[in-house]
Amino acid sequence: MNSSRNKTLVAIIAVLLVSNIAVLLYFVVLKDSWRRGERRRSPMTEFLQKEVGFSDKQLALFDSLKRQHHESVKPFGEDLSRSRDTLYLLMGSPAATDSALQAAAAVIGRKQALLELKLFDNFRQIRAICTPAQLPRFDSLAPALVRKMMSPRRPPSPKKTDSSALAH
Repeated sequence: MNSSRNKTLVAIIAVLLVSNIAVLLYFVVLKDSWRRGERRRSPMTEFLQKEVGFSDKQLALFDSLKRQHHESVKPFGEDLSRSRDTLYLLMGSPAATDSALQAAAAVIGRKQALLELKLFDNFRQIRAICTPAQLPRFDSLAPALVRKMMSPRRPPSPKKTDSSALAH
């Protein structure tokens, strides 16, 4: 009985030792790839490279524009979130009249419109770094790029071409 228990413990220790070594090697290899600059690119960056044909120089410019855009819209997004909170805090309140709800929704609409215009301006800046040969491809893919930018992990929705698809 003692011998089989010892064998079980040795097997458990061996499995734990091997798994710890595997995890350690994984992080060492991953750390080295980051040190060499082999970071995984964002889905948007990969999309621009594969579908539009952006060069490494254009991708570096895009990454810079992306960082600037995120910093510039961050306060707008936070403000929009506060406005949404204000709307939903009206739920269950005696102040939740139709006119109060409409006013709160209108505030959200104006702020969302400002964000959309900022995004549109960002796309103009990205378009400006395209070569003349890339412009038609970029322009035709702009709606897909916006979808990818807004929800990078979700696949693009299928195109709906007939009006019956809108009824569903």
